[in-house]
Amino acid sequence: MKRLFTVMMMLSAVLTLLAANPVTGKVVDFGTKQAIDFANVSIMQGENLVTGAITDAKGEFTIEVEDGKYMLVISFMGYTEQRKEITVAGKPLNVGRIALKEDTQVLSEVEVVGQGSSMHFELDKKVFTVDQNIASAGASVSEILENIPSVDVDQEGNISLRNSDDVEIWINGKPAGLNSENRAQVLQQMPAGTIEKIELITNPSAKFSPEGTTGIINLVMKKDRVAGYYGSIQAGLDYALANPWTTPPGANVGFNINFNAGPVDGYFNVGYRYHTSNGGSITDRYNLSGTGSQVLDSSLITSHLTQEGQQSHRGGGMFARGGLNFRLAEHSTLGISGFGMISTNVKGLGMDNINHRSYLLTQPDGTVLRDYTRDQAGNGSHPGGNATLDYTFEMDNHKLYVSGTYNNFGFNMLTDYTQIENNDTTYQDQNSWSKEQGIEIKADYEWKPTPQSRLEAGYDYTRNWSNSNSDAHNLNADGTVMNELYPYYADFHGLTQNHAIYVTYGNRFWDKLSIQVGLRGEYYMRHLESTYKDGMGVEQDSYAAFPNKKDTAYFQVYPSAYIGYDFGNGHELQLNYTRRVRRPWGHQINPRMDFSDSTNISYGNVDLLPSYSNNLELNYLKTWERHTLSAGVFWKYNEGAVQNIKYMDGDVMKNTYLNVSTRQELGIEIVAKNRLFDDLLQLTTSANFYWNNIAAVNQTISHQGVDIPVNLAAQNIFAGSVRVNAQFLFTKNFSGQISANYRSPRVVAQGTTSHSYSIDLGLRHTFLNKQLALALNVRDLLDSRARRNNTWGDGFWQFSENRWHSRSISLTLTYNFGNQQGRRRGRTDGDFNSGSDDFDDSGNSNSDY
Repeated sequence: MKRLFTVMMMLSAVLTLLAANPVTGKVVDFGTKQAIDFANVSIMQGENLVTGAITDAKGEFTIEVEDGKYMLVISFMGYTEQRKEITVAGKPLNVGRIALKEDTQVLSEVEVVGQGSSMHFELDKKVFTVDQNIASAGASVSEILENIPSVDVDQEGNISLRNSDDVEIWINGKPAGLNSENRAQVLQQMPAGTIEKIELITNPSAKFSPEGTTGIINLVMKKDRVAGYYGSIQAGLDYALANPWTTPPGANVGFNINFNAGPVDGYFNVGYRYHTSNGGSITDRYNLSGTGSQVLDSSLITSHLTQEGQQSHRGGGMFARGGLNFRLAEHSTLGISGFGMISTNVKGLGMDNINHRSYLLTQPDGTVLRDYTRDQAGNGSHPGGNATLDYTFEMDNHKLYVSGTYNNFGFNMLTDYTQIENNDTTYQDQNSWSKEQGIEIKADYEWKPTPQSRLEAGYDYTRNWSNSNSDAHNLNADGTVMNELYPYYADFHGLTQNHAIYVTYGNRFWDKLSIQVGLRGEYYMRHLESTYKDGMGVEQDSYAAFPNKKDTAYFQVYPSAYIGYDFGNGHELQLNYTRRVRRPWGHQINPRMDFSDSTNISYGNVDLLPSYSNNLELNYLKTWERHTLSAGVFWKYNEGAVQNIKYMDGDVMKNTYLNVSTRQELGIEIVAKNRLFDDLLQLTTSANFYWNNIAAVNQTISHQGVDIPVNLAAQNIFAGSVRVNAQFLFTKNFSGQISANYRSPRVVAQGTTSHSYSIDLGLRHTFLNKQLALALNVRDLLDSRARRNNTWGDGFWQFSENRWHSRSISLTLTYNFGNQQGRRRGRTDGDFNSGSDDFDDSGNSNSDY
C-alpha cells in the first residue's frame, strides 16, 4: 500500500507539470440546486470555439486549456445560457457552481425528443434511475432489481450481489429495519414507482455500518421539493401465462402526491397489489451407502426418492409511505417520514390455490418402498413498518445530522397438511409467528476545514429484538387436535445491541489525487434464549449441547481506505479497501424446524459465529460524450462464511447453516453504457467473471443432543454472468425495452447451481403531452426462470429444481397531474455518499447524503 501511494504521488506531480491547466466546475439548477448532467460547456475566444465538454452525472466538468483569457459558456435545453469571463494563468482554475435558470418561454415552445439516462457511474457506486426503466410500470421493487447489473433475485425473493447474499438493503441511506427475515416480503410488496434510483455500493466507508460482506443496495425514494404540487394515479393488471395452470389475474393500483407550501414540503404514496404466481418443483435424491461426489456413483445407490410438486400462490397487500419536512430556520430542517405495509398470502386454499407434492421411494431394482402425496394449505400475514425523525443543521463548513428510527415487522402463518399413503390419510398443522423490532439512534458531524478536505465523526446505536414461537400437531379429520408433535415446538427470543463510533478524513491534492481513510469501532452484544419440549411435552431449558441462554459480546474495528486519481479527459482510477462483517440472525439461528416437506426439514444453528471479509477493489472509469466504461477488479477473502449444509437423518434430509472455514472470490466487473443514434438507443451491458473457492470443511453439528460430523471437500469454479439492457425510442411518445441475462454455474458448500437465463420485454406509449402513459411488459419471455442445484454429501446425491413464477404479461396505465415542469428537476433525498467525494472551491461536497 505504501509503495502504491508513493508511485501515485510521484505520478500526479509529473502530470501536473506536463499537462495543460484544468478548468473545473459544477452546473446546477438555480431553483432546486440539483446537478444538471449533459449540459454543454464551451471555451470561447471571440467567436472561435477553443474546446468543450459536457457535464457528468454529478453536473461536473473538467476542460484543459493553455494560459489565456476565455469566455466560458454554459447551456442546456430549457435553460437560459450563462456566460463568464475566465483567466487561466499557470495553475488549475475552479469556477465553482454555476446555476442555470429555467427559460419558461423555451420550455413552452421546444419539444425535446430523447431518452433520460437510465444509469450513471461513479467510482465508488453505480446509480440506476428507476423511472427510466419501462419494466418498473406496475412492478415491485424485487422485480425491478432483477434488471440491475450484478444483482440477482432468486425464486423466493432473496437478493444477492456479486454472487453473495451477504448484502444489506437500505432505504434512503439507512437500514430501515430490513433484514434477511423480512426484506423479501417488503420488497415484493413495495411498488417500484416509489423508487427514484437504486445505488450499488460494494465498499462503503467507515461512516456506515459494516454489516453485509458484499456491500449495500441503497433504495433512494422519490421525494421532490418543488413549488406547488404534482402526483400520479396508476392502475394495472398482470396475468400468469402458466400452462396447464389457469389463474385469475393480479392487479395493482397506486396514488402518490408531492407538494411544497412555503417552509413545508411533503409527499404521500399509497398502493395496493394483488399478486398471483404458479410454480413447481422436482427433486431426485439418491440415498447412498457411501459419500456422494460431483458425479453420481450408481454402485452406491441404496434407494431413490422422486418428488414432484405443483404450487400456486395468492396474496395481496397495501403499502403506504409519507413524510414532511419543516424548514425551521435558514440553516435547520426537521423531517418525519415512514412507511407501513400489511400483506396476506394464501397458499393451497381451494382448487385454484394448491400446493401439492407427490413422493415415490424405490429400491435400485424398482421395488416401491413408499408412494404418497402431501397437500399444503396455508394462510399468513406480514404486517410491518418504519418511522424516522431527523434533524439537520448546516452552517458555513459545518453540518450536523441527528436521527432516530423505529421499525416493527411481524409474520404469522398457519399451515395445514394432508398426507395420503396406502389409503390412510394423516392430518397435521404447523403454526408459526414472529415479531422483529428495532431502534436506531445516530448522530453525524461533518467539518470542511478547507474546500478540498473533510472530517467526519459520529455515533450510532442500534438495538434489535426478535420473538418467535412455533408448534405442530397431528389432527383428527374434523380439524381438532389429536396430539402435539413435540420435536417441532420452539420458543425463541433474541436481543442484539451495538454501539459504534467512527471517524473519516478525506483530502484532495492538486485537483487530481483524492485520499480518504476511516476507522469504525463497534461493541456488539447478543443474547439468545430458547425453549423446547421433551417427549412428555414438558418445556425444557436445554438439550445436552444446546443451552437455553447464550450470550456473546465483543469489540471489533473496521477500517476503510480510498485512493483515487483523476487523469483528466474523463479518465479516473480508484483503489479501495474495507473490512466488513455478517452477523447471523433470524432463521439462520432460530432452532424452529420447518416440515412443509416431510423429507426435507430445515432449522437454524444457534452456534453460528460472525463472518468477516476483507474487500479490495481497483476501479477504472472512462467517460466520453455518449459512452461510459466502468471496469474493475475485486477480491474478497471471507473468514467463517455461512453456508447451507445438508445431511441425512435416516431417510430424511435435514438442512441447517454452518460457518465454513474460508471463501475467496477474485473477479472482474465491466459495465458499459452507450447512447447511440442520437439517443434513440441506450445500450447497457454488464459482465462479471470471477474465480470462486470454498475451503474444505471438517466440523461437527450438534442438534437436539446429537452430534453430526460434516466433512466437505474444497470447491473451486470459474463463473460469470452477462446482462444486457436495450432501451429504444421509436418516436417521441413511443419507447421499448429488452432485458436479457445469463448466469453460469456456481459453487456452494456441497455442490453447484446450474446456469440460468431470462429475457424481459417492455413497451410504453405516452399521450396528452405525456400526462398519460400506457406500459406493456412481458416478464420471463422464455419461461426459463428457475433454480437448479446439484448437491452431494455423506449418504446422498441430489438434483433439485424450484420454480416459483411463470411467464407473465402486465398492462399498466399511469396518469400524471400537477406541476409537471417543476417535477423535471427535483431533489431526491437519501443519496448514499459512500467514500471518495470530490470537493469544489465553495467548500461543498459534490455528493450529498
